[in-house]
Amino acid sequence: MADDLSLILIIVLIIMAIGLAFSIGANDETLSALVGAGVLKFKLALIIGGIAIGGGMIFFSGGFVAKTVGSDILGEGIQYTTYMLLTVLISSIIWLVVGSYAGIPLSSTHSLIGSIFGVLIIYAISQGGVNPETALNWDKLGDVVLSWFLSPLFGLLITFILFKIIARLYLSHLKGLNQIEKSERNFKWLLLIAVIFAEIWVGANSGEALGILYGLLNNGSLELSQYFFFSVICGIFAFLGIYFAARYVIKNLASQMIDSRPSEGLIIQMSSAIILMIATIFGLPISHSHVIVFCIIGMGLAQKKEVDIKGLGKMGIFWVLTFPVAAILAGFIYLGFLSFGFL
Repeated sequence: MADDLSLILIIVLIIMAIGLAFSIGANDETLSALVGAGVLKFKLALIIGGIAIGGGMIFFSGGFVAKTVGSDILGEGIQYTTYMLLTVLISSIIWLVVGSYAGIPLSSTHSLIGSIFGVLIIYAISQGGVNPETALNWDKLGDVVLSWFLSPLFGLLITFILFKIIARLYLSHLKGLNQIEKSERNFKWLLLIAVIFAEIWVGANSGEALGILYGLLNNGSLELSQYFFFSVICGIFAFLGIYFAARYVIKNLASQMIDSRPSEGLIIQMSSAIILMIATIFGLPISHSHVIVFCIIGMGLAQKKEVDIKGLGKMGIFWVLTFPVAAILAGFIYLGFLSFGFL
């Protein structure tokens, strides 16, 4: 009976991981700048973006962010149990739903890592013989948390600097409306390349789905061949998420970006892609939405536009709260499993 329940839980976790991959694609807004600029037909843009995000997820599934979430963040000798992974998913989803109702773009990455922290602490305390101080790889966790603060700031700085350089060396030398419009038409095709590049790294840095699968691989619930098979399935579902669900978000945002210049979109997308690429190479799961927000702020500052300090402050409070709230929530959920005798 216990073996049957364990198998059911593993199947549930795999299905939830695939569902997460779909939601990653469904909530991605990277294509908005491309669609708003009218570079490609809408369906073709969805297909190209979906292939890029799915390809990034599949190609980098062998380690990097997936390995950080699935094993490296754990202390020596610690492995996820199926109930630990289930708790992490439930906690993350609940907090993200709360954020959606609050109208705040919360980070699924921050929620996931916070939930892992909460589960591991309660696991260590309840197990006996497991020191909470060694239940986590504190050096790795410290690197991850530090990257959450540095990545948005670097996104702001890179965007600011890139705009100033391009404006000084090129944009400021354009004379007349005809030259500006011709220049922006050329920027449209560079924007296409930048968006594809960004989508690849969005997929590569999405540790939620593959992190769960890697956790199952690390504890022996999945074989390596099974892990890569389901990683490919996740990549396919990320593509489907963009094609069938993200179209509504992309259309809505694109309609608001018709008047924005392709050159601005290019700088923002390149800046965010560079940050995501560096973070992925170092195996650091970061928030794409947070980076994009600060890239947009950097663009505004470079153009001497007013920044919505009040709105940014509200988002900042929720961003800071995500880790501790998710940790506490996950801890209580795991305690619930303990209380009802599931563990």
